[in-house]
Amino acid sequence: MKNYTKIEERYIEEISSNVTLYEHNKSGARVCTIKNEDNNKVFSIAFRTPPINDTGLTHILEHSVLCGSKKFPVKDPFVELIKSSLNTFINAFTFEDKTMYPVASQNDKDFHNLMHVYMDAVFYPRIYDHEEIFKQEGWHYHLENIEDPITINGVVYNEMKGAFSDPTQVLYSKIEEALFPDTAYHFVSGGDPKYIPELSYSQFKDFHSKFYHPSNSYIMIYGNSDMDERMEWLDSEYLSKFNRIDFDTRLEFQRPFDKPKKLVSYYPVDKGTDLSNKTYLSYNVVFPTTFDTKLMIATSILLNALFDVPGAPLKQALLDAKIGVDVSSLFDDGVLQPILSIIAENANECDLDRFVSIIDDELEKILSNGLDKESLIALLNHAEFAQRERNFSPRSPQGLDIIITMMGSFLYDDKDPFSKITVLKYYKELKEDINKGYFEEIIQNYLLKNNHKAYVVLVPSETINDEKNLELERKLKAYKESLSESELLDLVKSTNALKEYQNKEDSIEAINTLPKLSLEDINPKPEAYKLLVMDSKYKVLFSEYPTNEISYVSYYFDISHMRSDELKYIALYADLFKQLSTSKMHYKDINQFIQNSLGSVVAQVMPLKHYETKEALLYFSIGFSALTKNIKDAFSLVSDLMFDVKFDDEKRLFEYLSMLKSNLENSIISRGHVMAMQRAFSYIDENSYQKDIVGGISYVDFISDLVSNFENKKKEIIANLYRVQDKVFSKENITIGYTGSKEDYKTIIPYLDETYMSLKDSISYPHEVFKENVLNEAFTAPIDVNYVSRVGKFSGKFNTGVSVLQNAMSMDYLWMEVRVHGGAYGCMMNIDPSGLIGFTSYRDPNIKSTNDVYQNADQFVLSFNPSDEELLKFKIGTIGGIDTVLHNKAKASIARTNYLRGLSEEERCKNRKELLSIKKEDFKEFASWFKEAMSSYNITVIGNTNKINENKDMFKTIRPLKK
Repeated sequence: MKNYTKIEERYIEEISSNVTLYEHNKSGARVCTIKNEDNNKVFSIAFRTPPINDTGLTHILEHSVLCGSKKFPVKDPFVELIKSSLNTFINAFTFEDKTMYPVASQNDKDFHNLMHVYMDAVFYPRIYDHEEIFKQEGWHYHLENIEDPITINGVVYNEMKGAFSDPTQVLYSKIEEALFPDTAYHFVSGGDPKYIPELSYSQFKDFHSKFYHPSNSYIMIYGNSDMDERMEWLDSEYLSKFNRIDFDTRLEFQRPFDKPKKLVSYYPVDKGTDLSNKTYLSYNVVFPTTFDTKLMIATSILLNALFDVPGAPLKQALLDAKIGVDVSSLFDDGVLQPILSIIAENANECDLDRFVSIIDDELEKILSNGLDKESLIALLNHAEFAQRERNFSPRSPQGLDIIITMMGSFLYDDKDPFSKITVLKYYKELKEDINKGYFEEIIQNYLLKNNHKAYVVLVPSETINDEKNLELERKLKAYKESLSESELLDLVKSTNALKEYQNKEDSIEAINTLPKLSLEDINPKPEAYKLLVMDSKYKVLFSEYPTNEISYVSYYFDISHMRSDELKYIALYADLFKQLSTSKMHYKDINQFIQNSLGSVVAQVMPLKHYETKEALLYFSIGFSALTKNIKDAFSLVSDLMFDVKFDDEKRLFEYLSMLKSNLENSIISRGHVMAMQRAFSYIDENSYQKDIVGGISYVDFISDLVSNFENKKKEIIANLYRVQDKVFSKENITIGYTGSKEDYKTIIPYLDETYMSLKDSISYPHEVFKENVLNEAFTAPIDVNYVSRVGKFSGKFNTGVSVLQNAMSMDYLWMEVRVHGGAYGCMMNIDPSGLIGFTSYRDPNIKSTNDVYQNADQFVLSFNPSDEELLKFKIGTIGGIDTVLHNKAKASIARTNYLRGLSEEERCKNRKELLSIKKEDFKEFASWFKEAMSSYNITVIGNTNKINENKDMFKTIRPLKK
């Protein structure tokens, strides 16, 4: 490694990895290798990119550099890779102070290909030769005919209009604005739609030329890759081409305040909304630096103890004082100066002073009386359990989580990628520090005595959206009036030129520059998930996986055919699981017990569909985990939660229902595309109807009604909860799941026997016949974008090979028509083996034109004529999307779900074979599926009130999203 200087090397127990830090001698690039046995390799190159204004410059660059490069001169290599790669992750992120480009794959060849494309993209993008990229991804004035009004369009512009429709996003941006008036954190790195059109093409290019240089880069490689070979490749192909430059991108510290500040801002609500109890109050504190890892861990634990666990003292004090209906805390230590926020939702502006004084008074009281030491120990134990479990999401590989964590120190100290992940030693220290007043010192020094505070208030406004839109209309009108006829013609010409650029297909020569995989690189069989069915007096689905001495137990109670009115209460019972007291234990102690001695306890309603019969299935599932030595306690607690919950604690019940309502309503906009498609499917499919009842718009309406009418309905609510609880648990309808070792399984058999004997003998449910009911609904909301979904049925015999077509349609047709041309942030589709097709868009400025794209989907299928090489790429990309990397407990969970819905390993292998053997001639028959499905008009839109009203003829019913 003669071209690098090794800075430090160490083994890190927490991630079972050998971590080595280097500096590239010629370019100054920082390179960190994380060597371990994880076959899911991750590469990331990041740049320190503190924003210089609110135009979203760093965000637009993040999008734009992935639109072609010197070696790979295609318009969308990012899309081409999704089509044709076995990647387990591919994306890019804009943070408050950095931009990251991570990719991951289990296949060595694919991993090398991904690294190559991403390195060329960041250092040699085509943005300098094609202003159209800036216009498409960022913003542009749009004028197709000289007599039309000028509009603004662009992917990031529309994405951020959607983001700024979410009050929590607005609040967080205002918090940073208030706390950091003099540093880069003052600005919105994603971009404020009001200011995005102020960004010029020259500013955009200049920022890239300065900041996207190896001297400002942080390169990380994770997994079981050949690190020496990869580093030599980085040097020879890219880093050696650059000379070190002295360009200071360091972030400045904000000077502490002499006294707290106050900032009041506004967010939009629908006209006619009752504005009382709709304000967000926030108490925000800045910590001096992120470098003290022990302090960061301790503060996170402290906040959990004060706010997040049920009955937490500070949260309870605010709720008892009727300050909002939900109180939450947030601690962001992934920035140079961490931010601690306390937020009350659905409060009133007039309560700000009381909100602040209650927090300060309660903190003073805690200082006098001391913290709950048992709660702190329980939370520390739970954090250690999480380290042992090392859970990760299929959409976020373990290596990526580690890299992002490491960047929390690496970005601010070139010699330190280690401190944020070497944490185990601190848990032991902190347990000892509990009795030394360490946590109380945090309250004293960083909360009460700290004047670097801001009280940020976000107030609802019925007029702010109209004012904002009117201001934009005036600006655009004035701009148009300022242009001469020849300038207007130039703008029309520019708009058409952008469309021509977007429509022009890449040449075969350009496409062929992209690295490729072959059929031999694909595993012809899917990964087999371990499952052994053991039948005795009860059925156990056993998955033997290494779990680091943790036992995972699941109960599945078949509640298929339960009436829809009861199903809503079953979903509520699942949400209330472990939130109410039992005869033996107060709800505060229940949570503390779980944190201290167990891993997790989760209840949920699982709507499934049988793979063969297509019948809608329903299960009430309870999953819990613990170190096997503690599993007896887990069985005992879960038994109490199943049979001995006290639903008649009216105060606690109302508090939790109010918090649940707030959380559900806040989540709708961020999940608008999912909610809209689920709602549209619920018209025509029983399984989707049940999903809507237990977690969709129907469930939100149900909870909202319970909260609004609680005084009148509380007796009924309590009675219904007791009634449905009594209708779930029986010997006849239980299936048990276990994940762990055979030895550990033997230890839990007596507890399984005990649980089984405590159940009723049998429970039956009268069959409720599902009836289709097409509503064609639009849900209005004070947002600037839309989520447009359309679904339908087809009657053809299902062929798994259609998933290859789905990949092609998503990455070609929908990407071009809805995202590139339409300006939406995204568009997705779903094809279900039971004969369902659905489309949905995300942060979409349009409604009708997007619906037209869905309507004409069959025409794309009829014209789809890929070459053999293109077809192979689509097959590879499809397999890449299927073969996600899973935690062992997730593999076991999927194995059990497949069993419950009748999907065998043999059938999975058959489906894989069918997918890989699909021919382009087979696609023509799929066109009839789309034509049939889209011939019926089943549409749901969540979106902008004015846009929906402009297209009101498309809908049978229009109503506000929040009742």
